[in-house]
Amino acid sequence: MDNKGFTLVELLVVIFMITILSTLVFFDYGSSSKVFELDRTSQKMAQDMRMMQQKALSGIGGGVDTNGYGLYFSVSDNNYLIYENNNNDPRYDTGDSIIETINLSPDVGIENLKRDNISLGNLSISFFPPGPITYIENYFTNTEGSVTLYLVDNASEKRVVKINNSGRIEITRL
Repeated sequence: MDNKGFTLVELLVVIFMITILSTLVFFDYGSSSKVFELDRTSQKMAQDMRMMQQKALSGIGGGVDTNGYGLYFSVSDNNYLIYENNNNDPRYDTGDSIIETINLSPDVGIENLKRDNISLGNLSISFFPPGPITYIENYFTNTEGSVTLYLVDNASEKRVVKINNSGRIEITRL
């Protein structure tokens, strides 16, 4: 006898397999979207660093008193500042003009700020023309700064945005 259809058992097995696979994808989607948010935040931070480098290199914007551009991070805040440096101090201070405040997602936090593996409460990264010269805090030679980001719901999921005094920016996964 030549049967050209599906049996009820075959149909139920296929429906069961599709249901199981859909359930696995659905429940994993929430955690993977948060990991994507962590990746997006680290990429945005690196992009903002590159943008400030370019502004210092090209002399875009700012007034005649502009000495450079930078980013300011604090472990206690869930944001970072992009600023225009208005004095010769490479660290952010109240005399500098804030260009933008970047708020991090509620799912992402700043775990650690470092200069040469020394933990800090806050970190200033500044770029001064014409090079641009890259300052990590007050240092512009043989130094590296890093910002460690983490997922609030899963602290083992981390990204580190690093920059050295030559201006090289990289993102690593911990």
